[in-house]
Amino acid sequence: MHACKVMQDNNLDTGLRRSSSSQLVIVGGGASGLSCAVTAARLGVSTTVLERTSRCGSKLAVTGGSRCNLTHADTARHMAAKFDCKPGLLMPLFRKFTYRRIAEFFASIGVTCQADHQGCIWPRKLGARQLRDMLVQAALASGVDIRTGCRVHRVSREAELWHVGTERGHHGAHAVCIATGGASYAGTGSSGDGLALSSALGLATAGWFPALCSLEPRQPVGELAGITHRSAAMTLSVDGRPVRKAAGRFIFAHRYVSGSEVLNLSGHAARALQQGQKVRLAVDWAPSLGRDGLAERISLGRERNGRRLAASWLTVFVARRLANRLVADAGVPADRRMAQLTEADLEALVRVLKTTVFDIVGTEPIERATVTGGGVSLNEVDISTCEVRRLPRLHIAGELLDTWAETGGYNLHFAWATGIAAGEAVARNLTSDRNL
Repeated sequence: MHACKVMQDNNLDTGLRRSSSSQLVIVGGGASGLSCAVTAARLGVSTTVLERTSRCGSKLAVTGGSRCNLTHADTARHMAAKFDCKPGLLMPLFRKFTYRRIAEFFASIGVTCQADHQGCIWPRKLGARQLRDMLVQAALASGVDIRTGCRVHRVSREAELWHVGTERGHHGAHAVCIATGGASYAGTGSSGDGLALSSALGLATAGWFPALCSLEPRQPVGELAGITHRSAAMTLSVDGRPVRKAAGRFIFAHRYVSGSEVLNLSGHAARALQQGQKVRLAVDWAPSLGRDGLAERISLGRERNGRRLAASWLTVFVARRLANRLVADAGVPADRRMAQLTEADLEALVRVLKTTVFDIVGTEPIERATVTGGGVSLNEVDISTCEVRRLPRLHIAGELLDTWAETGGYNLHFAWATGIAAGEAVARNLTSDRNL
């Protein structure tokens, strides 16, 4: 069992006061926790961060391929539509915290931002580790008391104060922000602790599930491992009802199917699987052609390339190993040449090229998911302040809230926005108390 350590000017000094008091205690030193801490401390709030691992921001330091896609240059409405909840639930937050507001926050700690051609916004000339270090230094410079190696096991309220219990003592506070993250990459500190803390407080929660992860089909795909199809159209169905569409790269791994657009569908699949629903992924390998256009194209190939094997000719659309698989799925003999294709063969090839169905039975392990779904219900909080409606001065921020977004910087934007919103709300409340 490790004693909590106090971080001062990047040095760790052993020791923990058995009972200490701050105006705000933040549980978790990740993206949302640190942005909350910097914001609150700059507004004059005495702030303590309790981080269970030996260093803050470990997951942040490996985000975005260690480049850290901070946010996305989108309107509030478009941004809200990237999340797996009703857009209206997040609009009050995103109207207030636009991507420009997030860029201004980082400019205030010395980080300039730049956008790429897709609208993803990155720190200029900095990697994710450097950005994490600058965020930690900004917190320290603002007077935040950062205590590492402090695993919180209990949050409770007694009289007018909140109490945060750790393995080596407790902290009293006027306000608490739980920002413990999700349940992926447990080695970085995201071990799901916040779910138990929140449930013990009586908050409505949903169990963790992986999001932004590869999907496992029932059909074996090992023979196709390594194939990347650059342009596929995908439809995810739950219990026979289409719920989400996407278009982009489709990648085969040894047990899984992947690619950025598959990742964007994965959380919807995982939640449905968690609820015992039937999930299917239908893939169109030739989305630029309609069924009639594709039939004409194959008929033309039958006339002009009659001596070629059907599987060989299909490589105009897909990789050779995938072509072999599709020909087999269509029930066309492997040795059939284009000139020998019957009308029934042609129709079967059109069918598998336009609709290959994968029965999805699982996902990558939650430990490997980029983000996780589940957590505290959004209905429990006022999203503009992240304050719990039934428990004043308790705030929930970041991935612990039950929503997740597609790739492109949206999940980190949510972390920054909720953290800053909570920090500002705590400062306003404390100022209001002093003026009474």
